Amino acid sequence: MSALNDNPHLAAFRSTRARAEVAEEEQLRGNSEPYLAFWSRRPDIMIFGGLGGHEHGYPDVFNRLRWAATKVHAQLVRIENLSTVVEGTMGVTGDLQHMVRIVDGREYQRILRVTLGWRIEEDGWRIFLRHGDEYKASGREPT
Repeated sequence: MSALNDNPHLAAFRSTRARAEVAEEEQLRGNSEPYLAFWSRRPDIMIFGGLGGHEHGYPDVFNRLRWAATKVHAQLVRIENLSTVVEGTMGVTGDLQHMVRIVDGREYQRILRVTLGWRIEEDGWRIFLRHGDEYKASGREPT
């Protein structure tokens, strides 16, 4: 995790992030409520969902996450954090989420690219932005 070591909010961010990862596993199992507890309820939140589209504002984002929980059934294998930056009261995480998705009783390996925007609100760190999409190789030749 890269961040300023003297940031007074860093320990709280790390703790919140660890709990949010557990809640995200519940989201993939069909239970949105633990994950929603980490989201802001302000009107400026937004999501670009892994199933396409986008939503803006509470409660539309919450409705989207609840809907997605009924469509995606998966087991989160691990979250590979590629980058975390925490500056003051804002943070951004860039991850690969490795999972096994279950569709019609069959298991498929799936990787999502997920970017989360975090900020401190009155009651602690909250997610205000999520962008998730299917990971695909770039097709670029290594240099």
